[in-house]
Amino acid sequence: MDPMRDFALLTTDRIAPETVEQAAARYAADARMHEHRSAQPGYDSVRESALASWAYEHSLQLLRSRS
Repeated sequence: MDPMRDFALLTTDRIAPETVEQAAARYAADARMHEHRSAQPGYDSVRESALASWAYEHSLQLLRSRS
């Protein structure tokens, strides 16, 4: 996990419409962030794990939908 790269991906202004691949990459980065937070003290690990799972699945659904 590269937190700075993932953070930049999540916070960069997206003025132009995203491609499916860009949106999927953003959800995958979001999933990695939640996965990382689930292991950190001070966060609800069950909730963070659930959010990570949802974001990973959404990323995969986006990629599957382009076919």
